[in-house]
Amino acid sequence: MSDHLFGEPITIEREPEEPRGRRRYTANGYAARPGGGPEGETCKSCAHCIAKYWDGRAFYKCELMRPLWTNSYGSDIRLKSPACRHWEGSADR
Repeated sequence: MSDHLFGEPITIEREPEEPRGRRRYTANGYAARPGGGPEGETCKSCAHCIAKYWDGRAFYKCELMRPLWTNSYGSDIRLKSPACRHWEGSADR
């Protein structure tokens, strides 16, 4: 395709599309910034880590943030995140 006025080729630049498949989201349900807790511990090993089940899937949340829980990814936590300063061990883990 060329420009009718000047006869130069027209180039159209497009924004790259998001890849389809798994959703990209940020887990923001932490009680404090991850990484401030004991070395080598993760959210998975914390007593405050709760699994909330819906539609046959588990969504992990921090019990300390319960008043702010939503039914979306925004209040989830990642189990592999380093422990925060509120980390507490439990006897059964």
